[in-house]
Amino acid sequence: MNRTVILKHTLPDGSWHYDWLIQINQDDAMPLLTFRTGHRRPDELGNFQAERISDHRAFYLDYEGPISEGRGEVIRVAAGEVVSAAISRSAFAVVLAFDDRKLEFAGAPIGEGRWSVTVAKG
Repeated sequence: MNRTVILKHTLPDGSWHYDWLIQINQDDAMPLLTFRTGHRRPDELGNFQAERISDHRAFYLDYEGPISEGRGEVIRVAAGEVVSAAISRSAFAVVLAFDDRKLEFAGAPIGEGRWSVTVAKG
C-alpha cells in the first residue's frame, strides 16, 4: 500500500510549515508528490491552498530529524495510507486513510505552482 505523511518542517530561523508527501508508486526510487501547506494541516476538513514543491525522496516517509545542508528539521505529525489516487498535471483526486478516518482530497492548480485543495470525509 502506498503511504502519505505530513511533516512539520522547522527552519533554522524558527519559522515552520507543513510538508505533505504522497507516495504514488511503491518503488523507493520514485519521488513523492509533495506540497507545502503553510500552517494548515492538510488532514483538516475544508479548503486550503498548497504550494507544489519539488518531489521528495521516499526516505522522508519514515524520517524525522535534521535535514542536510542546514535546512532545519522535520517531525512527522501524521501518517496514513493511500487508498486511491488519480493524478495529472491539471488535477488530482486522492483518498487517504489516517488512523480511523478516511479523507477525500480534490486539487486543481490555480497558477504559479499553487493548488486549491478541498478535503472531505471519505
